[in-house]
Amino acid sequence: MTNSARRKPASFRVEDVEVFEPPDVTPAALPAEATPPAQVRALPKLERGLRWGSIFLGALGGLVSLIASLWLYDWVIALIARDDWIGWAAVGLLGLVLLALVMIILREAAGLLRLARLGKIRHEADSAARQNDKALAVDVTRRLKRFYDGRDDLAWGLQQLAEHEHDIMNAEELLRLDERTLIAPLDPIARSIVAASAKRVSVVTAVSPNAVIDMMFVGAQNMRMLRKLATLYGARPGTLSLLKLARMVVTHIVLTGGIALGDDIIQQVVGHGLTARLSAKLGEGVFNGALTTRIGIAAIDVCRPLPYVEQQRPRFHELVAEVAGIR
Repeated sequence: MTNSARRKPASFRVEDVEVFEPPDVTPAALPAEATPPAQVRALPKLERGLRWGSIFLGALGGLVSLIASLWLYDWVIALIARDDWIGWAAVGLLGLVLLALVMIILREAAGLLRLARLGKIRHEADSAARQNDKALAVDVTRRLKRFYDGRDDLAWGLQQLAEHEHDIMNAEELLRLDERTLIAPLDPIARSIVAASAKRVSVVTAVSPNAVIDMMFVGAQNMRMLRKLATLYGARPGTLSLLKLARMVVTHIVLTGGIALGDDIIQQVVGHGLTARLSAKLGEGVFNGALTTRIGIAAIDVCRPLPYVEQQRPRFHELVAEVAGIR
């Protein structure tokens, strides 16, 4: 080894090291042109002028409405001026059209109102059950009796409820009585409606040769099922209220996280061996039936005016097994 390799490093002291100090960079030491402003200025507010697009659409809509009104007025006056059977027949038909339109509007408004009342009763019943509020439970009972007043299939339940409601001092027990006398008789019917719709969907989609026909049939069958369930629980929806109910059901499914239906669920219900032997079309029918079942259970949750206090909520696996014909 050489002497340079064995040479030890020279000793040094910390005081001998020259420490580098950065220059003063405070705002006072910077030149004037490099000093940042004290605060950032806000963006200038853009002033909007006249909304010519809105003015155009509003004026165009008003013009079209005025022309249509004038045309209809002149047409009616011309028909009346004929003073013969053709003119009076046309006027009569026009009156019938207007009457039907008014009745349709009233029916849709009544359907929306009854659906809103059903939702309000359910909300108050949930609050009464959670808080054990006797006054709120009494109000729910009063609303239920008025909501179902006049139904022949619930006459016995209304009579029993009127006889025993004043003997109960607890909110939960009162809701239990409401459910037992008014809602429990409707639950088996709702379950049968869901099962029948799911079976029909499964059979038709399994034998249908066209995917478009499958989609149309599944959609129509599900809307029909929603209408039956809503009518059973007292909503009697029209077209607009049925669409609102469908949106509420979809929202409920998304919030509860129950839309995921896959092969694993079907295999758990039907069985691994049978699922492996099913054809693709038959498996599609089973899947569509399971999806209809899930929508039906969510519709029952939305349309039912009371929470499940004493009765048991329909189970998805049991209904799918019933639809598949497996016990």
